[in-house]
Amino acid sequence: MCGRSPGVLSSLLPPRRNFQSHRESTAGNSFVVPGPPAAVGARYIVPLQPAINAAWDWSSFLAPKIVHVDVDAFFASVEQALDPRLRGKPVLVGRGVVASASYEAKARGVRTAMSFRDALRLCPKAIVVPGQYEHYADFAARVQRILVDFTPAVECAALDDFYLDFTGTDRLYPDFPAMLRRMQLRVEKEMGISVSLGAATTKLVASVASRLQRPRGFGIVPPGTEENFLTPLPVEKLHGIGHVHATTLRERGVNTIGELRKIPIVALVATFGEVVGRQIAERARGLDDRSVHTPLEPKSISRETTIEGGTIDVEFLCALLEYLAERVGSTLREHRRQARSIALRLRYTDFLSAARSARLTPATNDEKSLHTASMELFRALYTRRVALRFVGISVTNLEPERRQNDLFDAEPNRRWYLHRGVDRVRHRFGWNALYYGKGLELREHYATKPNGLVLSTPCLSR
Repeated sequence: MCGRSPGVLSSLLPPRRNFQSHRESTAGNSFVVPGPPAAVGARYIVPLQPAINAAWDWSSFLAPKIVHVDVDAFFASVEQALDPRLRGKPVLVGRGVVASASYEAKARGVRTAMSFRDALRLCPKAIVVPGQYEHYADFAARVQRILVDFTPAVECAALDDFYLDFTGTDRLYPDFPAMLRRMQLRVEKEMGISVSLGAATTKLVASVASRLQRPRGFGIVPPGTEENFLTPLPVEKLHGIGHVHATTLRERGVNTIGELRKIPIVALVATFGEVVGRQIAERARGLDDRSVHTPLEPKSISRETTIEGGTIDVEFLCALLEYLAERVGSTLREHRRQARSIALRLRYTDFLSAARSARLTPATNDEKSLHTASMELFRALYTRRVALRFVGISVTNLEPERRQNDLFDAEPNRRWYLHRGVDRVRHRFGWNALYYGKGLELREHYATKPNGLVLSTPCLSR
């Protein structure tokens, strides 16, 4: 790949072979024999050995059992679950670009991140839904609660992306595949949305197995068969290889993961760089030492919004900053954390961006202190007479909340008790039960929802 032609690179690869290894069990499940399977992405992937014709006995393995759970077309599926009239119809979710598309729309060629103009050209009858984050967060939390019933080791990689660790549960679940089926069916029955499952010894292989045949995908790759499973798959199926990387590989005659595995690491590093090149080489061999991590304390917290059309109204921007600081402070207190650094990001309508950070002394989760610091940053950053289209506040360097009453200044003590009282009221009656003065002004510009204002935020986030 270091300046070589496709023909020269092709000489590095083994000759292609055709395998006929697909069989059917008496139970109707598809099985794949070790070696490149003829039917990649079968619903049930288990190796058969000459003396074994029944389901694989997973209780005989002591190897890690990592399961990847992926919610099918998450945003669109939630909208269809909430509104039965949308079931069976092409649904697009997002603002400006497609954040999620139902499988009815995907069948017409619609893809995520496609502009609505292109999506509606491919699927004119698609129903466009702007989306509401609180619904998706609620469904994601409910799915996670179901998964936790099967194992406490659940890592939420994204709203619709979960990794589970079933290592050491052989006595609890002697029939591992049947347990996964029960889990999959329970999510669909209770939530009205489907999920795809993949099980393997690593996160990498499990995520590939879950995504091979969606919706309602089901794939199991037992220990020792990872390389054989990955070998016939297209290179773009490998996690970490995007469209650009896949195109570069195909231009050089590398179409499958098995062919990619034959490329020298030196060539991959020369083409993609040291970090990416070595990562691709390792993943092509199914190597992945990442473990499943249970939820950790947040490293940073941010709240931001896009202002449609932009604005130069300083009073409105100050009210927006106060609201964002209030949301950041509330989230910090929810996690019992306090921040030592705060940053402000601005983006103008001509797409010029500006950002600045400051140190918070002492560390705090007091929204008034956060608002004061953000206003100082705003006055230093907003120097152009151009409308702003994006405002965002983030806090970092988080640490556990440590507080004691101030002996000489009673104001911080009063604010501490005030914030806890406000948090309790909002927890019981919703965010809209209480507003600061400038927050009331924002209600003239934005609609409200149970957990606050309906802001236009990136990726349908908070």
